[in-house]
Amino acid sequence: MPVEFSLVDGLAQLKQAGQIHEATISEPEPGLFVVLLNNRVYRCSPGQSPTGATEVTVNDQRFAIAVRDLKRLQSGAGGNTSATGKASLTSPMPGKIVRVLVSAGDEVSANQGLLIVEAMKMQNEVLAPKAGKVTEVRVIEGQTVNAGETLAVIE
Repeated sequence: MPVEFSLVDGLAQLKQAGQIHEATISEPEPGLFVVLLNNRVYRCSPGQSPTGATEVTVNDQRFAIAVRDLKRLQSGAGGNTSATGKASLTSPMPGKIVRVLVSAGDEVSANQGLLIVEAMKMQNEVLAPKAGKVTEVRVIEGQTVNAGETLAVIE
């Protein structure tokens, strides 16, 4: 079930099925978030499953999650992802490039992992939006990037 999340004046707002819930979130130690929601405390740790899927552990229960920035999707940000022409891959968030999996000149298939960006102790794989040839890789491992920054180009 989709949940919209926003942060307003230090207070997290979660919108689900038309209802808005407010929560306070703290990070007492790296990788551990404590959420106070409706007078209940939730200990949350983001991570990856053994298959590489993004998940979050909440009070010792694992949940698979998919993170989407609706504003980026609605505005068309993220570059051209059509089946023809160039496709510019952009960073989904500010972070650090921890792994570059391809080089300029490599042939890639649609949904193939190209780069890994780490943000808030979570590693996020940047996937090829289409099959093609990598014409540019504009980042190196260890580089810090901003949200929306072009990381690579596929033709």
